[in-house]
Amino acid sequence: MPPSVSEVRDHFPHVQHHLYVNHAATSPLSRPVRAAIDGYLAERHGADPAAPIDNFESFLPTIVETRERAARVLHTEPERIAFVQNTSTALNVLARGLDWQPGDRIAIPDGEFPTNVYPFLNQRRKGVEVDFVPTEQGTFSVDDVARTLRPETRLLTVSWVQFLSGFRTDLEALGALCAERDVIFCVDAIQGLGALTLDVEACQIDFLACGGHKWLMAPQGIGLLYCSEALQDDLHPPTGWLHGPVDWEHLDDYALTFHPDARRFRTGTLNNAGVAGLHAALGVYLEAGPAWCETRVRANAQTLADGLADLGYSRYGSSDPSHGSGIVTLDPEQPEALFEHLQAHGITGALRNRKLRLAPTWYNTADEMETILEAVAGR
Repeated sequence: MPPSVSEVRDHFPHVQHHLYVNHAATSPLSRPVRAAIDGYLAERHGADPAAPIDNFESFLPTIVETRERAARVLHTEPERIAFVQNTSTALNVLARGLDWQPGDRIAIPDGEFPTNVYPFLNQRRKGVEVDFVPTEQGTFSVDDVARTLRPETRLLTVSWVQFLSGFRTDLEALGALCAERDVIFCVDAIQGLGALTLDVEACQIDFLACGGHKWLMAPQGIGLLYCSEALQDDLHPPTGWLHGPVDWEHLDDYALTFHPDARRFRTGTLNNAGVAGLHAALGVYLEAGPAWCETRVRANAQTLADGLADLGYSRYGSSDPSHGSGIVTLDPEQPEALFEHLQAHGITGALRNRKLRLAPTWYNTADEMETILEAVAGR
């Protein structure tokens, strides 16, 4: 049985006084997430004489279970998951890990968030060329990508959901195209994961990067990567002291041995407070049900989009529901004034590229969407 909306809203105390629709930037932390972080910090704080200040061993089961929960969300195996600091860290694992040769090419849609551009532009110093897929208001077709790919293209990297337009990419079609062209397929999933459902294996994704602080509603400074088994051995992993098994009896026996799974991309001590928060956030999401969450996210966004169109506001991006996500962006004449007007009514969105972006999630209600529309109409 799916949960009631009131049950999930009880996790978020801010809903009593604030209408927050800025989940595409950073999300509020739920009560379970705060409790998990507080519990972890309480152990490390040492006020309880029975608590292990060095809780490395006792926390390991939480790390294992968090990988399992992430794997459930992505429809893959836990061995394919590693924790990272953020999306940029994960994408740099890929960008720096491939054995680039002069003349290799990378394809990226133009208008991407810089996170999904700079790590790959940085490979130009190795003689790699970057080709930008042309877009229109953050949207593009599979044919646009196909025309951009060349025989020398080794990698296509795209955002699952474009950060400004909210355009949801057809990952399954792009995955099939990349498989046909023998191109590595990378996805920046931060604007979709936690709002929309995803099967990385069905979409033939080779590498995925995602920070946890947006739609997953985890703390900042913790995220995850997915790497397919086929791609893993083609990447030169970064090195630290936890990229392979630790021999605590012979720490000065320097054997460069890597874990046989995605843990090889872990270099050093994790942000365990962040892992505790991510563990709880994934628990809340899985308990609610990813399919239930997606239905609610898309319904809230569609209500906003339809209502704003009725009020005469021009939407930035595509209005095609098949490419819909949780993001609705307006291109008004005075975006700053509209943003401040909503702020005055206790409604938080975001300004990006002089456009107003609204990003409701699954705990938001239809009544809240109507409240936003009423505030806009009253300006």
